[in-house]
Amino acid sequence: MSSVSRLVSSVCKKIIKPYSPTPISLRCHKLSYLDQMVGGIYLPLALFYPKLSNTWSNKPNNVVSQHLEKSLSKVLTNYYPFAGKLNDNISIDCNDSGVEFFITKINCPMSEIFNHPYFEKHNLVYPTEVINNQYTYEGSLAVFQLTHFSCGGIAISMCLSHKVGDGYTFGNFMNHWATIARNPLSSEIYPISPKFDGSFYFPPTKDEDSSNVSNNNIMPQREECVSKGFSISSSKLTALKARVINESKVQNPSDTEVVSAFLYQRAMATKKLVNSSSIRPSLLHQAVNLRPPLPKHTMGNIGSLFSILTKEEKEMDLAQVVSKLRKEKEEVKQKYKNAKIEELLPITLEQYRKANDLLVNNSCYDLYRFSSLITFPSYDVDFGWGKPEKVISPLSTSNPPIKNMFVLMDDKNRDGVNLTCSMKKQDMLAFERDEELLRFASPTS
Repeated sequence: MSSVSRLVSSVCKKIIKPYSPTPISLRCHKLSYLDQMVGGIYLPLALFYPKLSNTWSNKPNNVVSQHLEKSLSKVLTNYYPFAGKLNDNISIDCNDSGVEFFITKINCPMSEIFNHPYFEKHNLVYPTEVINNQYTYEGSLAVFQLTHFSCGGIAISMCLSHKVGDGYTFGNFMNHWATIARNPLSSEIYPISPKFDGSFYFPPTKDEDSSNVSNNNIMPQREECVSKGFSISSSKLTALKARVINESKVQNPSDTEVVSAFLYQRAMATKKLVNSSSIRPSLLHQAVNLRPPLPKHTMGNIGSLFSILTKEEKEMDLAQVVSKLRKEKEEVKQKYKNAKIEELLPITLEQYRKANDLLVNNSCYDLYRFSSLITFPSYDVDFGWGKPEKVISPLSTSNPPIKNMFVLMDDKNRDGVNLTCSMKKQDMLAFERDEELLRFASPTS
């Protein structure tokens, strides 16, 4: 038993089922083509609450657990596919079999988890079997864990099969759950009531071809990497934006554009130092949420992506990278803006094909993947005892982490950016010591 796992003193498992049975008409949830494309990896998210509000601080652990279990049961009525069973790569049998809910106690204060230099100890707040088998887990499609720390704080984590939804689906679910928990007797309607109608916009392939779609999935291969967290404050973010505005025609760069470009630039620069050579040609893949133009209430995998290519050192300039990102993003938005429903899937597949062709035709290039949850209300998830002090983003705790993966999120104050990144160990050692990176980004773990 490792020194980390010895900190866990008890584990209890329950099955939580939807409060109301799923209607017969909704029992078979067809996967969309994009659902079929993604791998079956489980996306993890954890929210940390160091101190519960006065109303909750003196209540026994079992009362906190019951509060979450009851509200989870109610919200699963709206998110019924989460409590079902995957039928090959075709559909989900929404049979109300339920989701797994674990309760654990950890014999250390929450600060010990936060202060760990890498993300190993963060895995304690996730169900062990899921986090150790994220690509092969065969339990429920959504798995939850409530963790009690010796300091009195708690963490609430969720692992969601990518087959059921993306980061947007994740965020919407957590806020919907929290709304019900805060107002258990209220008939308040959550502003974005979910609809699992992705197959209407992205029709699935024929049953006999579904396995071929999965075999060509868009999830990256696993490699031995390490993950670390950084933060960019409001003032540092403003300084980076000012540099871009002064040196390019992009006059309103977004947080995602500036931070993605900056990290990509520093990753390429430090990789050059590791190899003691000229710049390695590189690709940046940026995931894009398609809500809008699609409705905000559409759950599932509703996204696309675009890529930029960097071949020479003169193209590494921050303002130039931001300009490229803006140009590609605007072109993608234009493609979808006036698209008819039957055109959505061909456009999306063409985007993936272009990105894949760039990689296949340039197999020696380094690939950097970026996903942004900036503007997602992760820090608004209040179950009744206050908002979280810290949110750990999806894929930052992937086991093993995905190489050259960057996930961006708002910080708690909504004016800076928290990020997690994973790289091969030798690349991370150079990256985390890069003087230019550390001028603007501070390690958080």
